Amino acid sequence: IGDAEHRAEALAALAPKLAEAGYPAKALDAAQGIGDERYRAEALAALALHLPEELLHKALDAARGIGDEWARARALAALAPHLPEEQRAQALAEALDAARGIGRDWGRVEALAVLAPHLPEGQRAQVLAEALSAAQGIGDPDVRARALAALAPWLPEGVLIEALRAAQAIQWTHYRLSVLAALAPRLAELPLHTLYSLWRETLPILARRTRQDLLADIPALRPVIAKLGGPEALVETAQAILDVTRWWP
Repeated sequence: IGDAEHRAEALAALAPKLAEAGYPAKALDAAQGIGDERYRAEALAALALHLPEELLHKALDAARGIGDEWARARALAALAPHLPEEQRAQALAEALDAARGIGRDWGRVEALAVLAPHLPEGQRAQVLAEALSAAQGIGDPDVRARALAALAPWLPEGVLIEALRAAQAIQWTHYRLSVLAALAPRLAELPLHTLYSLWRETLPILARRTRQDLLADIPALRPVIAKLGGPEALVETAQAILDVTRWWP
């Protein structure tokens, strides 16, 4: 296959079967032969779980030889969990350095989000706070929303609350909804007292917008409303909105 992206996709799809068939070395050679560094990193990441220990070192060398920071961080982050403990820590440190060196905010957010789940808990919170800060600095609202949504599954409680406030500040309805929808299931996991406090902050923000905005935001926040008041709260919320429609533009 001549196209680098398609070759990487094919290797990723074949990866689970290659080890069973006794072809991991050939698969790794094929991955290393991909000229485009990003697709080479994707292929190495897909193979990581299926390589025997004696080939992991070769894959690690291949990952370290990637010049593109995003691709190098991606490949190292995928390989690290399968390495012996000492090498794992070193690979994660190198991946973090590569991720922090990415100039574009969106690329840095993406790389840090991929890397964060593999880091020790204390360091993970710090890295995710960095990623959130980078996401908030993205000027394009579409890209900023995608970055915030990508971070949502991994954010710890304190950073999650900050992400909610960043989402609430987005004026474009479509972009705001994509972030709220990604955050809502995580918010519903928070302790009730924390969630009540956040809801008290959120209600005035919702009320200051138009009814159209409120009607758009409420469905995205369904998991939060259900957690706070059960299924009947969703019905009561809908009825309350209907009750004030004639006075609320």
